Amino acid sequence: MKGIRGRITFTYMILIVLTLIISGVYTLQFIERVYMDNLRKTLVDEARILANWVSPYMVAPDSSMPYISELSSTVHSSTGKRITVFSKNGEPLYDTSLRPFEDARSKPEIEQALHGQVGSDIRLDPSKGTNVLLVAVPVTGGPDVLGVIRVGLPLSGAYQELRHAWGSVGISLLAVAVISSLVGAYFALGIARPIEEITRVTRRIASGAFHERVRYRAQDELGVLGESVNLMATRLSDQIEDLTQEKSKLEGIIASMDSGVMVVDRSGRVLVVNRATESLLRHAGRKLLGQWHWEVGRSYGLSSMIDEVLLTGEPRRKEIVLTSPVETNLELFATPIKGKNESIVGAVVVLHDVSKWRRVEQMRTEFVANVSHELRTPITAVRGFAETLLDGALEDPEMRKQFIKIIYEESDRLSRLVNDLLELSKIESGHAVLQFEVCEMNNLVKTTVDKLVHQAGQNGLTLEAHVPEEPIFAEVAKDRISQVLINLIANAIVYTSEGGRIDVYLEEAEDRVTVRVQDTGIGIPKEDLPRLFERFYRVDKARARRSGGTGLGLAIVKHIVEAHEGTVDVQSTVGKGSTFSFSLPKRQL
Repeated sequence: MKGIRGRITFTYMILIVLTLIISGVYTLQFIERVYMDNLRKTLVDEARILANWVSPYMVAPDSSMPYISELSSTVHSSTGKRITVFSKNGEPLYDTSLRPFEDARSKPEIEQALHGQVGSDIRLDPSKGTNVLLVAVPVTGGPDVLGVIRVGLPLSGAYQELRHAWGSVGISLLAVAVISSLVGAYFALGIARPIEEITRVTRRIASGAFHERVRYRAQDELGVLGESVNLMATRLSDQIEDLTQEKSKLEGIIASMDSGVMVVDRSGRVLVVNRATESLLRHAGRKLLGQWHWEVGRSYGLSSMIDEVLLTGEPRRKEIVLTSPVETNLELFATPIKGKNESIVGAVVVLHDVSKWRRVEQMRTEFVANVSHELRTPITAVRGFAETLLDGALEDPEMRKQFIKIIYEESDRLSRLVNDLLELSKIESGHAVLQFEVCEMNNLVKTTVDKLVHQAGQNGLTLEAHVPEEPIFAEVAKDRISQVLINLIANAIVYTSEGGRIDVYLEEAEDRVTVRVQDTGIGIPKEDLPRLFERFYRVDKARARRSGGTGLGLAIVKHIVEAHEGTVDVQSTVGKGSTFSFSLPKRQL
């Protein structure tokens, strides 16, 4: 009975049963009433016939009693009905039942008959134990009532016939009820089947099977409902597909973003997080979805900002520093997610790694300071000696020549500094065009070393190249690699004491070429090695300036090697010497 088919069938059966019960009761009552009316009418007719027969004898009933009793007995014998004759005073004169006479005046049918009407009554007969139908008619002689004839019939036989009639009617009604229920079930099935079909399809659609369709094509209301369900499924499928595509696009965008993205709900649990966030917060491989934001934030600043946004509903921007495992500068921007009625349902946090920009700013600041410092020294020297010459030193030939020489050296140093700055700027900006060509590295290394042998000898140093006998070829920018070697060897000459040695080695791997410049100089402290290739960074600042260095040589070396997709390295021990090496691919991609 939980389904629509059961409810419709049950409703049909209830209506049919109620209708049959009401109609059956009415029919049985009608049959009983008609049957009793016909029975009463028959008794009235018989009583009137007998009244006409005994009417002549009722004028003098005492003398005519034998005739009255004979007629009554004859009717009793032929019909089996009880016949009772009453006088005009209501006194019983004769009764075929041979029982003691009853008080007739108290009986309603006798009272009605004495008043000239047909009287009838049904009451229990104690002697028979059943109801008896009694009919009384007046015996008239002209306008006067001469007596009363009453005819009585036990109703046991009538009741038995009525019971048979009731049984027949009940069986007929039961058969009608069964047939009507089957017909009703059939019609209920016809009504329920499309409803069940629509229900099944809607459940399938609700579970995600948007391809399901209602097959009911009738033109009634259920057909219209089926078409509406099909249309709804089509539109819902299109909308789900659009949402899926949008979700995929959004997930793709979020996943491919270099910036971290994290979405939290109203309670502070993480709903969405991309790999960039996991990397920035150092949670690689850990499942962050469903975690509290303060568990994954790794920073009080981040957690407090998210709490502020969820509480106030206002966007927040902040920069924090993560110190573990390495120092990282993160710029955070958080904005609330609002739902209906402007209620806050969550927050979106975007994390930008600005460590590089902060380092660039720091390097820019240091660069400006270093350039200013490096330029101030020669400019100050040039200006100072020029002022001295103007103040009278021009008259002294010896002093004039010395000051002009110093001015020339400082201006030359200033020129080299500006040229190195321009060269470094070109390389860093990518404006320097490298002309790659296949070159024999053995010859390139020997030629470059030969250029500096004389300078090394002037400083009391031994400079020697060690190259394999077999030629080694690599695709390089020949002039730039020569410039790298010159800078490294020049640095070795400056920082190696007299009597020292400088060796240049050329080595070959499977697809790479490595050049090493090894000296026996003063060495470099371990703490200075990470910053050695920065611009203007010097280990021994006084000695570097005396040598005329600009502090940009190693920075230029690093950028040229990296432009060749190569790597540069340094190993050094204080007091024993240093080894600078760079490795280049044999072919440029």
